[in-house]
Amino acid sequence: MTERDIYSIDEARERLGGISRSSIYQILHTGELASIVIGSRRFIPAAAIARLIANSTTTTSPALTAARSHVPTRPPAALPFKPALRTRRQGIR
Repeated sequence: MTERDIYSIDEARERLGGISRSSIYQILHTGELASIVIGSRRFIPAAAIARLIANSTTTTSPALTAARSHVPTRPPAALPFKPALRTRRQGIR
């Protein structure tokens, strides 16, 4: 595959690992991926794809990061009131 200056949305999706159409449009919407419009078509510059990959590269395991996010950082807050003690109801004679 030869290196080109711009890619169509479908070609850019493939270059980004085959991500879904909704994923690439979400990345475009957030501004993480630049695009250009020529006529009525949207294209993604090769430099923008390379920049997205470089900015998204990490050395931390995603599984480890996700597991750490579920660890509580502080104990749960105490209830603002004391729960009422339940007593046994005595039958009426």
